[in-house]
Amino acid sequence: MRRIDGSSVWLLLNSAMVKEGNGETVIQSTVFDITARKIAEQALLRSEERFGVALKGSPIAVFSQDRDLRYTWMYNFHSLAPSEVLGKTDEEIVGAERARRLRELKLQVLRTGAGVREEVVIPYKGTNVTFDITIEPLFDSEKKVLGITGAAMDIARLRELADNLRDDKDRLTREKSYLENQIQTELGFEEIIGQSTSLREVLRKARVVAPTDSTVLLLGATGTGKELVARAIHALSSRRERNFIKLNCAAVPSGLLESELFGHERGAFTSAVAQKIGRLELADGGTLFLDEVGELPLELQPKLLRVLQDREFERLGGVRTLRVDVRIISATNRDLQKDVAEREFREDLYYRLNVFPIELPALREHRSDIPLLVRHFVQKYAARMGRRIEIIPSDSMEVLQNWNWPGNVRELENMVERMVILTKGTVLAAPPAELRIPEEIAEDSLTEMEREHIIRVLRETNGVLSGAEGAASRLGMKRTTLQSMLKRLGIEPQDFRHGTGTFGRE
Repeated sequence: MRRIDGSSVWLLLNSAMVKEGNGETVIQSTVFDITARKIAEQALLRSEERFGVALKGSPIAVFSQDRDLRYTWMYNFHSLAPSEVLGKTDEEIVGAERARRLRELKLQVLRTGAGVREEVVIPYKGTNVTFDITIEPLFDSEKKVLGITGAAMDIARLRELADNLRDDKDRLTREKSYLENQIQTELGFEEIIGQSTSLREVLRKARVVAPTDSTVLLLGATGTGKELVARAIHALSSRRERNFIKLNCAAVPSGLLESELFGHERGAFTSAVAQKIGRLELADGGTLFLDEVGELPLELQPKLLRVLQDREFERLGGVRTLRVDVRIISATNRDLQKDVAEREFREDLYYRLNVFPIELPALREHRSDIPLLVRHFVQKYAARMGRRIEIIPSDSMEVLQNWNWPGNVRELENMVERMVILTKGTVLAAPPAELRIPEEIAEDSLTEMEREHIIRVLRETNGVLSGAEGAASRLGMKRTTLQSMLKRLGIEPQDFRHGTGTFGRE
């Protein structure tokens, strides 16, 4: 009913027809205010709903029973519906003999007022169901036991979940092993294709130095596979289970390089709104690969030297000295000895990096490997593009072997990808006309061909070096490498901007 003030009240109305002394029949009623009880019941219902949500999918069932051990409430009995349980005893549900031990435990709690926990096996529907059951007494306001409450965990289901979890873990372990093997295949020696003497010597040195923790310096032009060798050394070392972290010193602006390498503390500079972990810390216990280390600014070189000597550093803006256990492999296409002589690179850092140098040959220095590389790249890109290429013409292979490849293996790969794109049938398309050079040419002629090839690409890109459509990308080399080559060949890229180029006109 609703009160005058608008609030609601729950009433329990009991009515009966009663004959008065004069023979008249009247209705007598008693009214009880049960609002408090209703509020408690609603709160209990909400509590049970929340309890149900918490137990959803759980192997735990909960219940309550009165002093006659009849179920008054139950939840999460997976194999039993409420209609099969409520108002009944265990004997009525599974039989007196099967419920004997369960009844003994519950009577013990009713008698002593103390909780118990035991593992109970109950035969049910042809199988033995094993429960880890906990039973606690329910007391009234006078501390008298008026019933029990309990929780039963289906151990068989729990074991099933544990077995499923173990199977999932084993599956993930197998998948991890498979992926690691795939990564090893993709990035290990299996990806370094070639049988030439010079390449075998590189791999021999890599195998020798890999088990040690010595610093390695990889030397060679861009596109010769320095990162592949670095990853292979890491994969063959005792650090192979830890991280291999790469930082290209030429790809990060000099103002951000210190933060990338050493990390920074919050507030170290204007945009440092949170602490950042640098590549050194990420590589702790593993290997840090510093590509294009020759581009490292002079002001950062003493900090890297300290890491190599003492394994210590501080984050940018920090005061706490951090220690790391990291192996450093560096790579460069620069002549660091020349940079040292010109005071562009610290001599002491050079000697610390140059503990075990490995020089990777340019592709023109192991031309016998070009057919293997061509076949590998044809298979790779044909599969990626859904093509079927069965024949690589011998004259095309001869042209590819005779080209000077200023961009090395990366340029060869880009060229083969272009040829696969142009292929219409099962025979690989011929290489572009600019690669068709005489079979026997002198070294100075090769340099001139190289120069003409670069000029042609500069003309096509209007002198733009960087970016996806820039000359460096088309030549399969890094921008810094191309800039060095342009300086060596006496070519100015701005002469080719907006179609003003005059070099190499036919």
